[in-house]
Amino acid sequence: MKSSKLLFDADGTLWDFDASAILSMQIIFARRGYEFSDEVFQRYNRINSSLWERYEKGLMSRDRVLVERFDLLFAELGINADGAGFEDEFRVELEKNPIWMDGAVDLLERLKPDYEIYIVSNGVSSTQRKRIALTGLDRYVDAFFISDEIGAQKPQREFFDYVLSHIGDWSADKLLLIGDSLSADILGANRFGIPSCWFNPAHLPLRGDARPDHEIQSLSELPALLKNVIKI
Repeated sequence: MKSSKLLFDADGTLWDFDASAILSMQIIFARRGYEFSDEVFQRYNRINSSLWERYEKGLMSRDRVLVERFDLLFAELGINADGAGFEDEFRVELEKNPIWMDGAVDLLERLKPDYEIYIVSNGVSSTQRKRIALTGLDRYVDAFFISDEIGAQKPQREFFDYVLSHIGDWSADKLLLIGDSLSADILGANRFGIPSCWFNPAHLPLRGDARPDHEIQSLSELPALLKNVIKI
């Protein structure tokens, strides 16, 4: 019987959200006759990251994030367009174009026989559920915990209270959270006393109050790390 449990973030950890977002924006910009470039995406990414951090701190609603990110982007680009309308199109394309992070499927295949695997996501429920079905992520995962469905988000204590009350018996020496976000994944784990591993493929500097117990740059590094930190 498996006694060790892994809590995986989805976007930016198992799924390459940036690749999906770039493809989706390319499709819609071309459809609308707007010019798309790497600079446009970088502007979007900066705005989007800032708004999601505010959401994680409870300073704005998820719905406001989803509309405002494109209103702000179009204002910067000088494009007269409706952010809410663009968001609707963007959501459809994201749902249709999930992209795995390099090595994610091999990792899950390798870990599934020995560990209980759970997803902890701040994503939009309808989008995440459709992407789960398209990628077959449910073949590897014991349960999905999505902020939309719980009514709280990482790093809030209420989110982790809910997750840990639904995964059965657990102990800190047989539990690890793996995620790419310092402000959501790692800080949330810190607050709840959950061991954490920061997935940092871009080699970003550590910032803010979050303190990961471990750090990896590639998903292929995780199995060896687990052998040292979790006893199956």
